[in-house]
Amino acid sequence: MIDGFIKNFELLEERSDVKDLLDFGNLCNKFSKKIDSIPNSAIIALVGPFGSGKSTMLDKLMAARSDKETWFEFDAWKYPDRQNLWEGLVLDILKAISPSELVRAEKEMNGTQNDDKKTLVNVISKIPIPGFSALEGINHFLETTPARRVNEIQEILKKHLSKIDKNLVIIVEDIDRSGDAGIFFLETLKQFLRISKLSKKVIIIVPMANDNYQKNIDSYVKSIDYFDFFESGKEIKLEQFVNEVFDDNLFTGQQNNSEICTQVPIGIDGKTQLVSFLEGLFREMPNMNMRLLKLIIRKANLNYKNQLEDGLDPDFRMTICIEASKYFKFDETKDANFYEKFKTKRVVTGSSLFASFLFVILIKQSSIYTLDYSNSPAELKRTSSTVDFKIIDRVDNDKKSYPSIPWKFGMFKDDMGYGITSFYFQY
Repeated sequence: MIDGFIKNFELLEERSDVKDLLDFGNLCNKFSKKIDSIPNSAIIALVGPFGSGKSTMLDKLMAARSDKETWFEFDAWKYPDRQNLWEGLVLDILKAISPSELVRAEKEMNGTQNDDKKTLVNVISKIPIPGFSALEGINHFLETTPARRVNEIQEILKKHLSKIDKNLVIIVEDIDRSGDAGIFFLETLKQFLRISKLSKKVIIIVPMANDNYQKNIDSYVKSIDYFDFFESGKEIKLEQFVNEVFDDNLFTGQQNNSEICTQVPIGIDGKTQLVSFLEGLFREMPNMNMRLLKLIIRKANLNYKNQLEDGLDPDFRMTICIEASKYFKFDETKDANFYEKFKTKRVVTGSSLFASFLFVILIKQSSIYTLDYSNSPAELKRTSSTVDFKIIDRVDNDKKSYPSIPWKFGMFKDDMGYGITSFYFQY
């Protein structure tokens, strides 16, 4: 069985607590300073694209600051009817800061704190001793009304928060997907923090998707104290990610499995080409995020395995490039993506990010970006392909005439061109 180009599938799983391969250090430091600069208890929204790494960054921050504050996560998605958000918050807080008080607080909120006494009275009243039956009336005075009103639940929370000895940071996940109930919850939470005069600072962090922020911006402005915009794409570094996810043999040529391959090792320049292309997707493609990158790599790996099994001798960089072109539109006003455009016109046009990647593979340049010193400070500038790449069918699987990486063909100016093999568009 061919394994493909991935050596560590666990790092491509959809979990926020995976190993930090994305160098969130700079983003963590910036957000950490913002938490420290907030003078009082407050709610701060962390706004960014869905799947961009907000939760992963917060997970790293939680680990880094655990000695400084008490941190915990509250997942609003656990309460699908949205009616028990306050109850759930209080109980989750107690699980984190005061587990011994959990049962008592749960009884308070359910109005059952006197159940044990009522049971005792019921038992005693059944004893056939004159006068004991009168004890049944005592139950009337032990009845309580369930503390469903928000202000009563807040009083329970305030009582327990007064006992904590460190500042508290609460990450409230998925509240932006809770509709009007989520907005009401944030409004009442803001009011609670404002009037409670807690002895310790409580910071509520609300990760929020861009779409939900834009849709409910007026309501969120009223219910949230601070907004921070998470833009990891411009700063994201993927060298460590590539080092730990991709099979080293693809870069060194030291194949341990004879089924894998025939591919010429691409060397360190091939690795930096790949890193720069993947980082380029974050810089230039709208809605690019880590969740999507992992999906692209997983799907490209399946394609690559099938290409190898079919004896096509693929270059995994090309497989990733063509797979990635399926997920981005070349014109935001139209539905067609780059992949459909390339396949229909039978050419990868030189102006695209994908053509730039093909071009640096062709000319053996180490990155699709170079530093432009015409401005200060210097800026990264993408290498533009000076040519288009025709999509050409491989005849009789002739790998010499139709190689697996971009090539130049034709002897004379009129018939000269650049090509890539079409099999990459068949998976």
